[in-house]
Amino acid sequence: MQKHIELTRQRLQNFARELAGRFYLRRAPLILQAFAAPGRIAYAEALRGDYRPLQVGEKFGPLWSTHWVRVGYAIPAEWKGQEVHLLWDSCSEACVWQAGAPQQGLTGSHNGWQAGPLRTEFCLARPAQGGEQGELYIEVACNGLFGIGGEERAARTGELRQAELALFDRRAWDVYWDLQVIADMAQELPADTPRGGQALFTANQMVNLMRLDDPATWPAARQAAAHFFAARNGGGQHNLSAVGHAHIDTAWLWPLAETRRKCARTFASAVRNMDEYPAFRFVASQAQQYAWMKADYPALYARMQEKARLGQFIPAGGAWVEPDCNIPSGESLVRQFLYGQRFFQAEFGRRCREFWNPDVFGYSGALPQIMKQAGIDHFLTQKLSWNQFNKPASHTFLWEGIDGSRLLTHFPPADTYNSLANVHEVVFNVRNFKDHERAKESYLLFGYGDGGGGPTPAMLEQLQRMPDVDGLPRVQMRSPQEFFARCAADIQDPLVVVGELYFELHRGTYTSQARNKRFNRQAELLLREAEIFASLALAVGGSAYPAADLEALWKRALTNQFHDIIPGSSIHEVYQDSSQDYTDLLAQGGELRRAALQALLPTAGGERMAVFNSLGWARRSVAALPGSQSLGIVAAPALGWAVQSASSASETVSASEQEGCFVLDNSQLTAVLDRQGGLLSLVHKASGRECIEPGQAGNRFVLFEDLPNNWDAWDVDVFHLEKPLARPGAAAARLEQAGPLCAAVRFEYALTPDSRLSQVVSLDALAGRLEFDCTVEWRTQHQFLKVEFPLNVRTQAATYEIQFGHLQRPTHFNNSYDMARFEVPAHRWADLSEPDFGAALLNDCKYGYAAHGNTLRLSLLRGPTNPDPQADQGEHRFRYALYPHSGGPQTGGVVQEAYDFNVPLLVLPSDGPEQAQSWFSLDGPALVIDTLKKAEDSQDLILRLYESRGTRGAARLSSPLPIAGAARANLLEDELAPLAWQDGGLELAYRPFEIITLKLSLDSRGLSKQNAVG
Repeated sequence: MQKHIELTRQRLQNFARELAGRFYLRRAPLILQAFAAPGRIAYAEALRGDYRPLQVGEKFGPLWSTHWVRVGYAIPAEWKGQEVHLLWDSCSEACVWQAGAPQQGLTGSHNGWQAGPLRTEFCLARPAQGGEQGELYIEVACNGLFGIGGEERAARTGELRQAELALFDRRAWDVYWDLQVIADMAQELPADTPRGGQALFTANQMVNLMRLDDPATWPAARQAAAHFFAARNGGGQHNLSAVGHAHIDTAWLWPLAETRRKCARTFASAVRNMDEYPAFRFVASQAQQYAWMKADYPALYARMQEKARLGQFIPAGGAWVEPDCNIPSGESLVRQFLYGQRFFQAEFGRRCREFWNPDVFGYSGALPQIMKQAGIDHFLTQKLSWNQFNKPASHTFLWEGIDGSRLLTHFPPADTYNSLANVHEVVFNVRNFKDHERAKESYLLFGYGDGGGGPTPAMLEQLQRMPDVDGLPRVQMRSPQEFFARCAADIQDPLVVVGELYFELHRGTYTSQARNKRFNRQAELLLREAEIFASLALAVGGSAYPAADLEALWKRALTNQFHDIIPGSSIHEVYQDSSQDYTDLLAQGGELRRAALQALLPTAGGERMAVFNSLGWARRSVAALPGSQSLGIVAAPALGWAVQSASSASETVSASEQEGCFVLDNSQLTAVLDRQGGLLSLVHKASGRECIEPGQAGNRFVLFEDLPNNWDAWDVDVFHLEKPLARPGAAAARLEQAGPLCAAVRFEYALTPDSRLSQVVSLDALAGRLEFDCTVEWRTQHQFLKVEFPLNVRTQAATYEIQFGHLQRPTHFNNSYDMARFEVPAHRWADLSEPDFGAALLNDCKYGYAAHGNTLRLSLLRGPTNPDPQADQGEHRFRYALYPHSGGPQTGGVVQEAYDFNVPLLVLPSDGPEQAQSWFSLDGPALVIDTLKKAEDSQDLILRLYESRGTRGAARLSSPLPIAGAARANLLEDELAPLAWQDGGLELAYRPFEIITLKLSLDSRGLSKQNAVG
C-alpha cells in the first residue's frame, strides 16, 4: 500500500459500488395484474377488483390515485435453499400485503430523498423450498414520501420500473457492509490519526483480498474486518444511544387519509425488521396514529402490541399528536397529554415519561409545567438546530418554565431526526456535541422520516457493526426511557435555560392560513363552554354528561393542531379537510352546548333573557337582545347565569363628527379617528393619559413585501420590515351608530387592487376598550398585512400572553437574540406598559405580534403560495381591540379584558322568573378559572385554574354545589393530596403561573332547587 490516501479512498468507494451490484445476479419474472381502485379502499374490497394484465414500463396514475397489483410468482426449483426477494419499483410509495395484512412498505425512485429507490426489496422466502408458487398483493399509492413534489418528480411518479423475483446473495451483503463501514471510517476520521490510518489500511486490504467473481475469497476479507472491529474504546469514550424512528407528519404534503397508509407501511416495515434484527428498537409517538392502526389494520396493530411487550416497538411522547406549541391554548396542550397518556396506558400498559416533539416551531414557556403535571420528566427536540441567528448553546440541559418547573431536555447532536445511521452521522454526532465538559451521553434518531419510511436494513447493518469500535462512540440501541435514565445519571452541573425555547425561523406560521387559526380559536372556546355547562347540568340536575361526544370533538381539534396543520404549512387538500372538520365540530359542539344550557336552565321564548357567563368573574355588557335588532345591557354573576329583563343604564356613549374627524366618547374613553381610519387619539379618562403617540396614528394598516428566502408558508424574514409596500387609508367613511349604547364608524379600504377591507370601529357605553371589527376579501399574494399602533409609552420589553401565563420580550434589537424576536407568537393579547400606565392590543383569532420601540403590531394576513397556492385567499373575519389601562398588564385587568373580548355572554330568550346563580367564584383577581369538566373515570368534577399575574398568595374558591370532598390532582386527574372543603369553599395557596387542578366529588343527593338564589 503506497502513500496515496485520496486515491485509495476513491478506490474503496468504487469497489463497494461494484460489490453492491452483486446482491442480485439471478432473476425470474412475475405475473402481474392491476386494478385501478376508486380510492383508498380496504384490502377486502381490493380482492373483488377488476384486474387487467400489467407490464413493467407502464405508468400508474393519476397522482394521488390508488392501484392494487396482484402478483403471481413461481420460485425456480434450482433456487432451493437460498434467499429469494421480490423487487418492486413503481416510483411511488407501495405496500406488500399477504394473508390480509400489510407486511412491508416499499419506496421507489424519485421519492423526495434521492433519485434512486429507498427500499425495493421484500424477502419472499428464506430459505426457499424451490418450485413453490404463490400470490400476494401490492397496494400502489401514486405519491412519494413527500407527496407529489415538483413537476419533474410528479411526472415520474407511478412509473413501474421494476417488478421481478431475484436471488439474494447474503454473502455479498455481509461483506459489503463490513467494507462500507470501515471505508467510511477511513473517509471520516483524519488520516493522521491512528484509527483513520488503520481503517484505510484495513479497507484497502479487504479489496486486495477479494475477487468480485469468486465468493470463496470473501471470508478472508471478513476476517480482516472482524479483526479491525475487535479493537475497543477506552472508558471515557462518548456513549451514543440509538433508536429507530420514522417521523410521520400527521398531515403535510399529503392529506390525513394518506397518513393512515403511511403509518401502516412504516410500522409494518418496522415490525418486520424486528424479526430480522432482535436488538432493533423503534420509537413512534402520536397516539392518533396508533388509534388509526387499531381501527384500520387490526392484524398489524396486534403485531405492534406484541413487539411493544418485547420492548422493541416503543410508544413515546405521551401526546395525541406532535402538536404545534405556539398556537394551541393551554387546555389544548393539557388534552394532548390527557388523551395521549390515557391511550398509551390503556393499549400498552404504560404512560410515557418523555415528550417527543422533534419538529415543532418553538416551545412555549408554559410547557415544562404542563409536562411535569402530565407525568413527563424529559423532553426531546432537535428543531432549534435550525435557528437562523443563534444556535443552541447546549444539547443537554435543564429547561425551566415560566412557573419554575424544570425538566431534563436533550437535543440530539446529529441535528436531525432522520439520521441515516452511517459513520458520517455517528462521527458528526460526537463532534457536534456541545457538552463534552459535563456529559458523555447523547441520542441518535435514525430512519427516513417526515413522510415516513423509517429505518432500513442498511441502517441496521451499519449500526450493528458499531457497538464498541475504537474510533467511533459506543453505539447501542436504547429506548427513550433507557437513554434519559443514563443521561440524568451522567450529566454534571447542567446548564439551565429559562423561559420559552424560541425558534428563530418559521415565524410566518403564526399567521399563515388565518381562516384555520380562527376555526381553532372558535373550537377551543366552544368546547370549553360545552364542558362547563354540561358539568353544571350534571352537578345541578343529574343530566347525562356527553363524555364520548366531547372526547371525540376534542380529539378532532387536537389532530388539527398537528404541527403542520395549524401553523399553515400544509397543502390545500389538508385545509379542505380541516375546514370540514371544524365546521362539523362547531355544529356538533354548538348543539352540545345548547343541550347543556337547556338542561341547566330550561328556556323558552319570553320577554326576559337568560344570560350565561362561563368566566369566573361577574360581568355586565352591552349585547344584542334575542329576537330583535336592538341592544341592551345584560349581566351575570361569576361562572353562572341570570334571568333578567333588559336594563336601562345611566352609562351612554356618543358619536359625532368634529373638524373632519369622528369622536367616540363614553365614561371611560374618548377616541378620535380621522377619515382614513387612523386613530389619532385615545384618552384613558381614569388616568388622563393619551394612549397614542402624539403626531402619529394608530390602526394604520401596513402591507409589507413578503418574499422569504426559503420556506414560503413557514418563514417571514426580518428584512420584510425594510420594505413596506403601502400604508392604505380608508377610501370611504361613515358614522354607523351614534349611541346611546353603541357608537360606531365604518371605514372601507382598498388594500390592493384586488383586496378589500371593511372595518367597523366601535365603542359601547360600558367599554374600556375600543374595538375594530374587520371583514376582508383577500386576493393578494406575497404581501404581509399588519396593523400597527404607535403608543405613548416607553418600555424596553413588551408583555405577551402565552398558555397559562405571560412573558416578556425585548422591544429593541440590541443583539442577535433580540433581533431574532422580530416576530413572535402570543395568544389573546400583547401589552406595552410603563409602571403606571399602558395599553394592550387584544385579538379574537390572531397569533403573530411584533413590537419595536413604542410601536405594537398585530399580524393579520399573508399570502404564501407554497405548498398551498391558494393559501389565505378569500374572505376573512377578525376583530382586535385597544385597551388602555392604569398600571401594568398584571394589575391593569388585561387578562380579564382579553377573556371578555373572546368569550361574550350567551343571551337566550326566557320566560322564567328573574333570578341569578353563581356556581364558582374567587375572592381574588390573580386566579383564573379556565376549565370545568367531568372527570374521565368518575362522576367527580375537574376544575382547573391558573395564576395569571406571576404573583403568589392565597384566594378562596366558593361554590353552592353539593361538594362532598376536594383534592389536588395532576393534569392526568390522578389525586395528589386531599383538601379541606368547608362552608362551601376552600382556601387555595398559589405560586406564580401555577396550574391548579382540583378534583371535586359531589354529594350523591345532588343540589335541590332551594339552593338557587333569587
